[in-house]
Amino acid sequence: MVLLHGMGATGAVWRRVVEVLPERCSRRVVVCDLPGHGASDQLEDYSPPAVAAAVAGALPGDGPVALVGHSFGGYVALLLAADRPGLDVSAVVATGVKVSWTPDELERTAAFASRSPSSFDSQADAEARYRKVAGLTEDVTGDVRDLARGVVEIEGRFRLSHDPRSAAVGVPDVAGALEATSVPALLSRGVTDPMVSRDDLLRFSPDAVDIPGGGHAIHVQQPRAFVDHVLGFLGA
Repeated sequence: MVLLHGMGATGAVWRRVVEVLPERCSRRVVVCDLPGHGASDQLEDYSPPAVAAAVAGALPGDGPVALVGHSFGGYVALLLAADRPGLDVSAVVATGVKVSWTPDELERTAAFASRSPSSFDSQADAEARYRKVAGLTEDVTGDVRDLARGVVEIEGRFRLSHDPRSAAVGVPDVAGALEATSVPALLSRGVTDPMVSRDDLLRFSPDAVDIPGGGHAIHVQQPRAFVDHVLGFLGA
C-alpha cells in the first residue's frame, strides 16, 4: 500500500494511519514525501503527470500495489492508476481531492507559487505557517510529530521545506483520470470537508463515499475510520 500526502504536507501526516494498519492487515506500507516536499528533491516540472512519473520511479517494482492518496496526492494516485508506469496497481482510493476551483482560488494559488519561500526567525513561527499551508492547524493535530520534515533550517533561519512552485498545478482532470483507469477506484471525503462537497464527487462517481468524524484531514483526525474505509474498499 502506497500512501501519498496532499499539497504542502509531508508523508508524516500518515503517521497515525501507519500505526493502525498493522492491527488490520499485513500489507507492506510505503510512505514518501512528494517531489518538492519534505526531504524529497525538487523538480523543474511540477505538472501532475511529471509528479506521478517521479513517484513511480521511486516505488518498488514488485506488486500488486494499492494506491491511497489524499487531496493532491489522491489525484497523483489516480494518474498512477491510469498510466501504471511499471506498477502492478490493484486499486486506488482518492480522498479529499478538490475538484471544483473558482477563478479566485486559482489566482491565489498561482500567486503563492510565484513567491519566494518565506523565512522565519524561529522554528515555532515557521511551524505555525506550515500548519496553515498543510492544513494541520491545532484543531486537526496538536502533535508535532505530524509536522515532521515540514520545516527546514538554513543558515540560522527557518522556512517551509515545500517548494511553492509545486502548487501551480491547476484544476485536476479527475474525469479523464477515472476514464483511463481500469482498476477499481474510489473517491471519498471527510464528511465535514469544507473544500470538497459530496455533490462535487458525485459528478465524477456515483459511488463516492463520506467518511464520518472529520473534515479535509480525515486521515489525521480519524485514522481508524480512514483505515476502515480503505480496507473495506480493498476487501470488497
